[in-house]
Amino acid sequence: MKSSDHQTFWGLLLLIAATSTGCSTAKPDAQASSPPPIPVAIETLSPETLEESSQFVGNLEATEKVALKPEIQGRIQQMRVAPGDRVAQGEAMMVLEPDQTLPQLENAQAGVNAAIASRETAVEKRKVAQSQRDSAQEEVNLAQVNYDRAQFLLEAGAIGQFRLDQAETELKTQKNRLQEAENAVEAAQAAIRQAEANLAQARAQVKAAQVSVGFKQILSPISGIVGDLAVKQGDYITPGETIATITRNNFLDLEISVPARRSGELQQGMTVELLDPASQQTLSQGKINFISPNVETTLQTIPIKARFPNSGGTLRDGQRVEAKIVWNNEPGILIPTTAISRVGSKSFVFVQDQPEASNEEAEVIVRQRPIQLGEIQGSDYQVLDGLEAGDQIAVSNILKLRDGAAIQPQ
Repeated sequence: MKSSDHQTFWGLLLLIAATSTGCSTAKPDAQASSPPPIPVAIETLSPETLEESSQFVGNLEATEKVALKPEIQGRIQQMRVAPGDRVAQGEAMMVLEPDQTLPQLENAQAGVNAAIASRETAVEKRKVAQSQRDSAQEEVNLAQVNYDRAQFLLEAGAIGQFRLDQAETELKTQKNRLQEAENAVEAAQAAIRQAEANLAQARAQVKAAQVSVGFKQILSPISGIVGDLAVKQGDYITPGETIATITRNNFLDLEISVPARRSGELQQGMTVELLDPASQQTLSQGKINFISPNVETTLQTIPIKARFPNSGGTLRDGQRVEAKIVWNNEPGILIPTTAISRVGSKSFVFVQDQPEASNEEAEVIVRQRPIQLGEIQGSDYQVLDGLEAGDQIAVSNILKLRDGAAIQPQ
């Protein structure tokens, strides 16, 4: 039994030793296996345009904005617009109670009608007078012929002096009637002139009354969008009181202050790009239309204005925006911000290191390369040194990479 137990004991020892040996030899194999390649998005760099630019912040201001004030007092009878409505120039926004202005207009119009009737009557009288004058002229001509004949017959001894005296009397009578007819024509013409003067005066009174009635309608002086309304139906308004605002957003101005050291680069008509502060997307492009001749002494800046079209209607009066002025362009390299890693104050990127063409089984790795960055341009950084066109850089999983790490390009 002892011999059998002894053999069993040593057999167990050999089994344990073999198991231990097997485990110890498996560990080096596990340690020798390399981690799998890291999937990484790769971007091939190409030549870009680097901008030397400055950005400014300001608020847009509509070039046409009116504070509406009435020219006559009265109570609002009707409101025809609401805030946000678009109105045309001359469109009625409010109507006031008519009080005495409408009857005054009606009376003035009646005066015009009466003046027109008087003028027509005077014209008809002139026609009658002219007709009577023409008849009188014919009677004078006939009396003159009779007088000349009587004088001839008297000289021939055919008639006596009495017949000549009758002819002369008739001629004088007809000439007197002609003069009366001429006077009647002159009187008719004078009546027409007076009637026309009365008509002009009546029309002036109508025009004045129309102005008064027109003031009872509050009209929009420009085309635009109605802002806040300071009054409502039933309110009593007085001249000089601001009752509404109308804004036309077709063009908007932006006033900004440029450092005085840039004064030599500022020019009328220079392009200014308008950016959304949140997305940095371009909203519009405008032109510099005013450069102040003076420098602001405290900040040493030059006030300028740029005007922006708003055909799409996306810009608003008072909107806060960023403006960018590009001073210079030059060729260079841009890289996305997601490609940059930082160690202390230094910046790095991971550049793909291609294996030799003869070694197809070699892993693709990345090398960490220091770079010098310039200004941010949009969502990218300008690269001043360390990269060139054609370099392939990692733009994803940057935090998982290290120098020499194997990657799987995607």
